[in-house]
Amino acid sequence: MKLRTALLGAAATLAFAPAAFAERGADGNVKVLYSQAVSIMNAYLSSGTKDVEVGSLVLEPLAGFDQDGNVIPRLVTEIPSVENGGISEDLTTITWKLIPGLLWSDGTPVTAADAVFSYEYCTHPEGGCAQAARYEGIEKVEAIDDLTVKITWTAPKPNPFTAFVGATSPILQKAQFANCLGTAAPTCTEQNFKPIGTGPFMVTDFKVNDVVELAANPNYRDPAKPRFATMTVKGGGDAAGAARAVMETGEFDYAWNTQINPELQAQMEAGGKGKFVSAFGTLVERIEMNMTNPDPALPEGERSTAKHPHPILSDIRVRKALSMAIDRNLLVEVGYGNAGRATCNLVPAPAIFASPNTDCLTQDMAGAKALLDEAG
Repeated sequence: MKLRTALLGAAATLAFAPAAFAERGADGNVKVLYSQAVSIMNAYLSSGTKDVEVGSLVLEPLAGFDQDGNVIPRLVTEIPSVENGGISEDLTTITWKLIPGLLWSDGTPVTAADAVFSYEYCTHPEGGCAQAARYEGIEKVEAIDDLTVKITWTAPKPNPFTAFVGATSPILQKAQFANCLGTAAPTCTEQNFKPIGTGPFMVTDFKVNDVVELAANPNYRDPAKPRFATMTVKGGGDAAGAARAVMETGEFDYAWNTQINPELQAQMEAGGKGKFVSAFGTLVERIEMNMTNPDPALPEGERSTAKHPHPILSDIRVRKALSMAIDRNLLVEVGYGNAGRATCNLVPAPAIFASPNTDCLTQDMAGAKALLDEAG
């Protein structure tokens, strides 16, 4: 690639712009660097961002989310709604219609039975699925026919876009994972490292906590994608080293989550080999307070429990004073530069879900002191 870019931010993703007369694999190999190495390609057995993101190049859900938080179709013809009949009036069922002719990377057809199996896989009581919350409240998942999946909840579900929606709830190929239910799930090395998927890439080689080699899926539904014939995802090192591998040595094309100080960013960018791009997601760095009393004088078993509230931090005036004393904008400027953004919310994105609260963005030392005086 001519332009090498280091991606910054909590949830940065790679996006390759379409071009006229695009041809699958026309751009050769792309090398991506993660400071944290990928340990597994099956999101059901990991909650790690690097595993979920890289795994999503191979395994896909029925639907996903765009950068604004809107639900978008992936393996289905449209997003179900009450208006189009895909969601029942009483909000207890949702019906998905698969795109006809979908193929797994091994050339076999994708069917509704694969979705039913994926539900059974993650909800197995002995499976230890990291994404079980995606399927909470479901009474049953049915394959009405080869292209129709129906989910029924035990009660009305105002937000039905949890199961099979998003990278943490992908569809597994039943034929490949059939013997991986329950306690067998983590023992299926070949399946977890080299899953057969519907995504733009397929795994050709996997070295745990080191490198993932991928190649374009010949059966991907868009004949013009992916633009790269192969992809190498390397893991390890630190944020600064990852940035240097792109911006200075040119060894890699992209590096993810290279949170380094602003001065070093400017120094690297001045070299002219690439640029930093910040893409903000939902992850927030924050200070959390222990609301329980950790006093060692308390009886064994009662220390740091809800039975004994913290003598100081339990007072909301104290907690608010601490918040008011923090200069969040200065912390961002010193520690993150363009890669950070101050927020007062635990859920800062997408915008449709974020509160307009900005109360914490202005430091107020006088107000903080007054609150502490009031709290005694």
